[in-house]
Amino acid sequence: MNSQGTPPVKGAPLARNLSWVLEPLLELPHVEGGVVFSRDGLILGAAPGVATEDGEAVAAVTSSTLGSVRALVDRAAQGKDRTIDEVVVSTPQGLYYVAPAGEGAGLVLWAGREADLGRIAYEVQVQVGKLVAALSEAAKSRTAGA
Repeated sequence: MNSQGTPPVKGAPLARNLSWVLEPLLELPHVEGGVVFSRDGLILGAAPGVATEDGEAVAAVTSSTLGSVRALVDRAAQGKDRTIDEVVVSTPQGLYYVAPAGEGAGLVLWAGREADLGRIAYEVQVQVGKLVAALSEAAKSRTAGA
């Protein structure tokens, strides 16, 4: 992190630093880290302590995973609602919670096995709502300025 709290990125600084979305989530018991990512796999924000290369890799892999889940749901839903609320990966070491944020972004948190998944799910959805609103507002201001 630099002095402005932005994760360092190879080449250029983040165009948007959305790390603020993670701040309240990182206060939840047993939550260890997280990344905000764009649909195309770019890192938009990260928890303190997430190394640049790790954050970039997590963003890319998580975006790809979410894309694969979207393809699965599209294929299996057969005309039903195809909305994805969350993807949870459970391992012996902990949990990985992935949430899309509209069409253009998402976030992933990782937590120890002791974490309260219900509380994480609720708090993530609250933050996702704020993230979607912020991205929508940014898109409106870009369109208005064009």
